[in-house]
Amino acid sequence: MMAAQNGHVEAMALLLDRGANLEAKNKAGLTALIMAAQNGKVEAMALLLDRGADLEARSKPGKSALDFLKPKTLRALALHILHRTKHARKEGRACCAEALAAKQAEMEEALAAKQAEMEEALAAKQAEMDAQAAAAQAYRTATVAAMAALEHRVKQLEDLAQLL
Repeated sequence: MMAAQNGHVEAMALLLDRGANLEAKNKAGLTALIMAAQNGKVEAMALLLDRGADLEARSKPGKSALDFLKPKTLRALALHILHRTKHARKEGRACCAEALAAKQAEMEEALAAKQAEMEEALAAKQAEMDAQAAAAQAYRTATVAAMAALEHRVKQLEDLAQLL
């Protein structure tokens, strides 16, 4: 709370990262956010709000951080929040673009794998059809040879029958 009261943002961030209670209250019921507001520490307030501090939290007398804001501090906080929102949008767009590019690469990889699988299946089917065509051709060739042999045998029998 003292870090918030004095605007030591780096120390606050470190404490919060290490598990400090964002909504802890002192004996007067003041939270770190209320103390930062009392002392006009805009960056400290912004950090606490970014981390999820309750803007509606009230002290024992029933005052919230908003009750302690001076117009100058409120304006600075609003500008800071607008700047952070604009920055967050840019980061969000960049993050979305990265995610989209990663998803596109993933889909292209999956498509290439599926295409390779289909080409492999097509090649296997073509080989099967080629083997069937070769077998049919061999059968046709054998049938033609058998017919020619049979025709020759019939001719021999006819010749033999004329001799008798």
